[in-house]
Amino acid sequence: MKSLRYLAALGLLFTASAFAGNEPEVCSNRMLAGRWMFATDVGHQSRFPGGDITAIGIFRLDRQGTLTDGIFDATVEGWRFLQGVTFTGTLTINANCTGTLYFVTSAGTTRTDSVIVLGPGHFRGMSQDTTSLWTYDARRL
Repeated sequence: MKSLRYLAALGLLFTASAFAGNEPEVCSNRMLAGRWMFATDVGHQSRFPGGDITAIGIFRLDRQGTLTDGIFDATVEGWRFLQGVTFTGTLTINANCTGTLYFVTSAGTTRTDSVIVLGPGHFRGMSQDTTSLWTYDARRL
């Protein structure tokens, strides 16, 4: 009986730290390597042609944070549907799970976004550009 209580107490000791919630998360580009998809919420842009915008697409990230094979479709309110826009870029993730995504599209536009890692297969992003406001959700495929 005494040894049973000892084993139970020892088990609690080892599992308590796993559920404490105060251990710092350590994030990195390496943990996000793979193929991804993203979908934006409805965003807004004030540059030509203006209006709401949505997009959905895929991309690949390597362990150094290089973004390749990016392609997306977008709908710009009152203007047109953009199909097959390609993009490349870089993702820099900090140990505290925040980071920056920079990319260039085949149309020549550049974007810089702030991102936050929610898990090894999930991050959220938002535009840093005050004339093109959007947020998006990205998940590993």
